[in-house]
Amino acid sequence: MKPVGMKSVLALDIGGTKLAAAVVGADGTARGRQVIGTKPEDGADRIIDRALDLAVAVRQEGQDGRHGQEQRGDDVVLTALGVSTKGITREDGVMIAGMPGWSRLHIPALLRERFPDMAISVMNDVKAATLAEMTWGALRGVRHGLYLNLGTGIAAGIVAGGELLEGTHGAAGEIGYILTDRAVLAEGGARGATLPEDLPAPLEERLGGRAVPGRTSHELGVALTMEQLTQRAGNDEKAAALLEDILSELEFWTINVATVVDPERIVIGGGFLRSPSDLCRRARAAFERVSPFCPDVRPAHFGADSALVGAGALALRAEAAPPSPILPTKRRGTT
Repeated sequence: MKPVGMKSVLALDIGGTKLAAAVVGADGTARGRQVIGTKPEDGADRIIDRALDLAVAVRQEGQDGRHGQEQRGDDVVLTALGVSTKGITREDGVMIAGMPGWSRLHIPALLRERFPDMAISVMNDVKAATLAEMTWGALRGVRHGLYLNLGTGIAAGIVAGGELLEGTHGAAGEIGYILTDRAVLAEGGARGATLPEDLPAPLEERLGGRAVPGRTSHELGVALTMEQLTQRAGNDEKAAALLEDILSELEFWTINVATVVDPERIVIGGGFLRSPSDLCRRARAAFERVSPFCPDVRPAHFGADSALVGAGALALRAEAAPPSPILPTKRRGTT
């Protein structure tokens, strides 16, 4: 048996804007990383096919020793796969994924079909990112912490007593569903939502990565990403004012969420911000102004790769202790 320090696993991250795969070692190092665009317009079936093809390619290269791993007289054998993806994955579908067609995918079965010889584990992408930071990154050794993901969607990972908090339905930290106005209570019923994936995510719809082009189009007359807005703010007063408004709102909700959790440390990650350290500085200053307790606020150690590395951490844990089975989805209104 190989020493644990030599152990490597296959990791796959299926995100809203990118698909990434790598071989992750026991030290958290990601080797042979390959990234392609998600292309959500292609549809859920095509996305999952391309993601699995990517994982197959990275696995093959990893086992052929083309990632630069030190070879100690034997081949690299990858026997575990960790997958991070949006929503809450169950055997019969995916809940609250926020990607068209994703709810009907039977992801565990597709993974077992493509990788029948591997131990497979699946985790929500933000929880996976939190796990990476807990295992090797900025939340290592933290008993009470908060990982705040600002990307295509907005969500949090909560560390309580040194453990990642799952919640009753696996939805702990889904702060995108926080109601931003009492009117949303009536709007939700008016929209006729019957399943969790049909429900609006008010905070995410206001501040998530997909919301920014709509806000810039309305206020600046052109649809811009957060990165483009940040660049334009350097010489455009209206863009600078809008950027300041968005960052101020992010500070506001960071403090509100932290008040509930009472973390010793907050880690900010995701691909939404060009420079998470800027928001960290702003958040620290805001905590000092208005909060009775001021947590340490840091950028994520693994940056936009936190979910990918976390998928590797999940697979390494699964090999040490097999994961609980993925349960069937319990639909709303059923017992």
